[in-house]
Amino acid sequence: MRGWPIVISGILALTCGLSIVSCTTTIKASTPAATQPRITFEGDTPPWAESASAVMAELEQWRGLGFKENLQVTFQPQDDPNLNGWYNSETKQLVVTTAGSDELGRGVLLHEMFHALQDQHFDLYNLHIQSQNTPDYDKAVTAVIEGEAMLAVSELLNYDFLAHAQLPPEGTISDQLFENIFLYGAGLKFIQAVREDGGWDAVDAVFAAPPQATTLILNPARYLAGERAIDPTEVPLNIDETLTSQTIRGEYAVRLLLARQPETRPLVDSIGNSYITDTLGVLTNKNGDIIHRWVIELNNTNNIESLATGFTTALATELEKQPVAETNNSSIILEW
Repeated sequence: MRGWPIVISGILALTCGLSIVSCTTTIKASTPAATQPRITFEGDTPPWAESASAVMAELEQWRGLGFKENLQVTFQPQDDPNLNGWYNSETKQLVVTTAGSDELGRGVLLHEMFHALQDQHFDLYNLHIQSQNTPDYDKAVTAVIEGEAMLAVSELLNYDFLAHAQLPPEGTISDQLFENIFLYGAGLKFIQAVREDGGWDAVDAVFAAPPQATTLILNPARYLAGERAIDPTEVPLNIDETLTSQTIRGEYAVRLLLARQPETRPLVDSIGNSYITDTLGVLTNKNGDIIHRWVIELNNTNNIESLATGFTTALATELEKQPVAETNNSSIILEW
């Protein structure tokens, strides 16, 4: 499937509907007549859409799960160049745009139909409701959903997605590109690791007890060993300071900070599997000054000094002021 960086599906809230419906077509999936789901098309239906029943059968066979409900696929022109299709787990609306090649269209259709299959078995909307108040948790849940869908695309369409899911070594990158590489790339590798360890039953269990931290997506061995969440680390306080709030930013945020700047981007790979946890504390001192103190805990101190330097460089660019950093055993403490 070409153009993967702009295939942003996710679970999106659709705020507008179609004003014109050119045609409606109904086809049946190749399942027993008593439970046969139907596919209804709306919009200007491309010729390749007639393969949708075969796609349903392929997805069911590949995943070992059957569609339980009818699907309606809406075809519409592409309004946003960064959006080729989506599945809305709240409204159950599945949309595929008609821009791009037939190959891309079929890939988007397969991807979004797979989200519908996931939703019919695992209630994707409820998964996001559970995680929506914790960004790192929600990012991890989204990576599970998108990673499995991209694995379906990769294996059923024989597309080596991971060969393209790499950060460019030079130049600026957008947060969206970094997010796509994580959701689709790291998510895919996480699902692969879980399936290799315990088959599809183990993948089913992920939806019942999803990882609540992005570090568990990036390091599947931790999830497979039984971790489901990470605890905050202690934010050290001076005698005249009060901790007013603390937040785990997560390994995704740690890596993104370094990835944004070309000069610190090489350090992303050097993190490896050394991240344990982090906590950003907001403090006030006796004068009422607000202080940010971010503690990043690692299990490998070999490159801790270079990482500390990289974090200060990256933060200085974002904050437009120079933070200070110190290392304490296996922790980096950043302050601004």
